[in-house]
Amino acid sequence: MIRRLSPLLAIAAGALVLVAACGGGSSAPELTDPTAIVTAALKATEAAKSFHVEAAVDGSAPIAIPGLPSTGAPITLTDTSATADVDLAGAAAHATFNVPALFNLSGDLIAVDGKGYLKTTIGGAQYSEVDLSTLPIDVTNVKGMTDNLGDFLLGGDVTLNKGTDVACGSAQCYTVTANLSADQLSALLGDAAQGLPIDLEGSTLDVIVKVQKDAPNHLGGVTISSTSAAGVPLKVDLTFSKWDEPVTVAAPPADQVKAG
Repeated sequence: MIRRLSPLLAIAAGALVLVAACGGGSSAPELTDPTAIVTAALKATEAAKSFHVEAAVDGSAPIAIPGLPSTGAPITLTDTSATADVDLAGAAAHATFNVPALFNLSGDLIAVDGKGYLKTTIGGAQYSEVDLSTLPIDVTNVKGMTDNLGDFLLGGDVTLNKGTDVACGSAQCYTVTANLSADQLSALLGDAAQGLPIDLEGSTLDVIVKVQKDAPNHLGGVTISSTSAAGVPLKVDLTFSKWDEPVTVAAPPADQVKAG
């Protein structure tokens, strides 16, 4: 059953759940229906064991901090980037990120055994324990985010269109596009918008999903482009690889974690 979007679905988060490998696979029947393409990719995601993802951001956006009113002023996010290795079977992940516009912020996040450890250039050389539920994206909750992605692409009045096939690394990928008006996006997000790190009020949204043509139709990438009510553009590109390759995620040594 398609469920309503949860507050965990950030602009890049619904995309972050789309896991992919652009390497070789067995041939599969040609898919022509965009809904069937997306459904096949979501099913492949649910069967996955691990993946690697790289994110790149270009443009500006108003930043919404939960509990505080948004100023509406866009912040330049160009050159913001992130990478993550995710162990789906073990519900663990190791991610790094860099946000030059925010005091040249960079950091390292480890999620393992239900605990989170975060180290940033602002917080110092040691990790701090963090509650994973307080983060904008729980990278270990792939099942929940996959359901959110299904809500986003297959629910409501979203129209999917099949585009031209494109190169996806060394493979070929289908492309599926979706375009949401400001009113459609507002209705789709509902109260979940209050938990997002980017203020999407009045924004339009365009999504391009790349789905590997070879079985089992893993997703090869996602591009999410938004335009704010003031006409400010923002683009997030996600690329996935190393599907089902071994991933080892371990908690940092005790002497690298702040006491308390």
